[in-house]
Amino acid sequence: MSRLGIGMAVLGAMAVLATVVTPASAAGGPTGEIVYSTRGDGRALALTFDDGPSPTWTPPLLDLLRERKVRAVFCVLGGEAQRHPDLVRRIAAEGHALCNHSMWHEDLAAKTPDEVAADLVATSDAIRKAAGDPNLPIPYYRAPFGSWGTTATVAASLGMSAAAWSVDPRDWDGSPADVLVDRLTAQLHPTAVILSHDGGDRGPTLTAYRTLIPRWQADGWRFDLPRLTGGPYPSLCTAPTWERDRSYPGGSRVSHEGHVYQANWWARVERPTTAPWVWSDLGAC
Repeated sequence: MSRLGIGMAVLGAMAVLATVVTPASAAGGPTGEIVYSTRGDGRALALTFDDGPSPTWTPPLLDLLRERKVRAVFCVLGGEAQRHPDLVRRIAAEGHALCNHSMWHEDLAAKTPDEVAADLVATSDAIRKAAGDPNLPIPYYRAPFGSWGTTATVAASLGMSAAAWSVDPRDWDGSPADVLVDRLTAQLHPTAVILSHDGGDRGPTLTAYRTLIPRWQADGWRFDLPRLTGGPYPSLCTAPTWERDRSYPGGSRVSHEGHVYQANWWARVERPTTAPWVWSDLGAC
């Protein structure tokens, strides 16, 4: 590339970054507020999983969530999305919400707004490319290490709400599953946003949730997503749109009229909103 061409490319990139760091709240989008609670009130919980996807632990975790008819938030690293696009596609197809967790889990708090924006744009691009959907909703951003700095404001300018957490079982410290169960039980409270991980060694995490999710459901807890800030919002629906003449095996998830549904067994023509014997409503997007 010529020196003139390089200069024009740099100016173009600077123009893009100058645009994306303009506060979105002025246009009615996310506000930059950091969120610690679910959208709904009462006995609602939001499960969030960071640092994946992992070819070892993400698939069995997704199997568990599908079995228990639970939707979660996956805070994906851009680099891992590039390595495992099949898992990003599965996360989206099963109706889970996507969250931008930076490209390589760097502490972005000390970086300039333009540097933060460049990282978050690259991460969202990597996630959408992996999913094969340039319009894939990515409604959340989570700061690596919970180190926010200006990142929540920059994320808001890119259309993402800043999702923190209010329960941390510290599943990254090597503790066995029974210790994680005890920590989660002790910290549990209405509207909690729970931090866990699917990247790294997550055997104890998976075992703990195999115990706790059925227990929580039996005790009347329901599963929600973290609250969004500002508005209006892009759709959170990532599962494919329901099609009348398509066959869906049991366990398949679809989005339809602002909700995510899961097929209880083989289905084809039954409309999700009018066939509760076939489709389980997993909640609003």
